[in-house]
Amino acid sequence: MELNLPGKVRNYNDRKWLKLLVASIKKPVIKGIEFPRFPSDEIQTMCVGSANKHSLMEAFSFYQFFKKEALSALNPVSVQSRFLDFGCGWGRYLRFFWKDVDIDNLYGCVINDMIVDLCHSLNVPGKIDKIEPLGRFPYSDSFFDSVMAYSVFTHLPENVHLHWVNELARVTRPGGIFILTLEPRRFMDFIADTPPSDNSWYQELSAHKPNLPDYYREFDAGNLVFMPTNKGIEDFYGDAVVPLSYIEENWSPYFEVINYLDDPDQFWQAVLVVRRTEEALVDR
Repeated sequence: MELNLPGKVRNYNDRKWLKLLVASIKKPVIKGIEFPRFPSDEIQTMCVGSANKHSLMEAFSFYQFFKKEALSALNPVSVQSRFLDFGCGWGRYLRFFWKDVDIDNLYGCVINDMIVDLCHSLNVPGKIDKIEPLGRFPYSDSFFDSVMAYSVFTHLPENVHLHWVNELARVTRPGGIFILTLEPRRFMDFIADTPPSDNSWYQELSAHKPNLPDYYREFDAGNLVFMPTNKGIEDFYGDAVVPLSYIEENWSPYFEVINYLDDPDQFWQAVLVVRRTEEALVDR
């Protein structure tokens, strides 16, 4: 059984590939191809808020958006592309890009030892690395052509945010594409409208309701707003709302903004597309 996909499967259109991935939830060996297993529903939901087919359908929209934007930026995803999923979780997106990128060029990383071990046990395609919250990537300078971060910068306090922007700039080649999600201003509206709930995350968000007037002012002034919502790890993980103006001011030495989409009918979070500038120094 193969982990490298045969050429015939690589030529499948995206929807046919999605159909195969959905089928692999219950049937991990299809046409002689061993698909990665899926973690428990609880672990899937803990990482991404949904599980199985629903989780794949949600990811499929971003997967297609990524490839469309990369093509538009003249940096299409290909078999030869070196691709990084920063904060890959249980490997949801690595499964999708497995069709497009050679398995030796697929990379993912995450800060949780348990999740790294889980990805290995599930046979997630690509190389999965453990990183520290304020560590360095185990990759050389200008290594990647394409980078994604789905629902990662939505959780980082400012010092951690800026640290990883610098590291991502270091490992992304000039002209390389980085596509990520951010919480837009409407996330604070969501907090304002959150009803009482037994959900621990909702409870932690609701505790910030009295501070929302200050948060709105900070956001409108172009500042990153961070809300500690995860007890025990709040120094490097919580909930963050990031204005586009903050990106334009603080990322400009490394990345240029190509596109910014804030449309709740398409994605729960806002989506940002940036390109690595040709000449920019990063801290080493």
